[in-house]
Amino acid sequence: MSEVIKESNAEREQWLSELSHFIVEANLNTWAASGIEVEPQRPGYKELEYQNGLWRLRDSYTGYFRAPGMTTVYYKGSPVWAMQYGGHGQIEGHEDHAKQTFHFLRAALKRVTPELPFRGPEEYIDGENVYRFTMIEGDINHGLWREAITQRGELTFTQIGLVGTVIKKDDNGKPLLPWKLQLS
Repeated sequence: MSEVIKESNAEREQWLSELSHFIVEANLNTWAASGIEVEPQRPGYKELEYQNGLWRLRDSYTGYFRAPGMTTVYYKGSPVWAMQYGGHGQIEGHEDHAKQTFHFLRAALKRVTPELPFRGPEEYIDGENVYRFTMIEGDINHGLWREAITQRGELTFTQIGLVGTVIKKDDNGKPLLPWKLQLS
């Protein structure tokens, strides 16, 4: 393998590691931590934002029982990673338990790690409440996941999500890799 490819792979892996750690840090300062909402960019949405240095995360969602949304990470002012989430949400017939479900979901999401930075851990149990996260395929670059909460063995909440890096094009139509971005 040439030195250029080794250097490029090392640079990419270092950047992805920084991205993973930032996502964890941001999650611990936004919805999971009952973070402060910011002015939404879209009417009818709730949005939270966290910034540290060159990194910024903005989470935008709408609804309550079903609350689809999108999380975008910016690096050096440019969108570089996104996660869309949604799906079923709170299962019909369990709406009266939504407040408890979301309290438990926040607790699970606070246990996120850089190895799996999207939502919560593979499994989190508190009494009769169980949170499960499954990476169906892929990784932080391009992936599909599912999460579910059961209470007393009964499914009460589920949603799916997609994640991936954003790759723009340069002036010549070539890929502009996020780990190669220059300060704007």
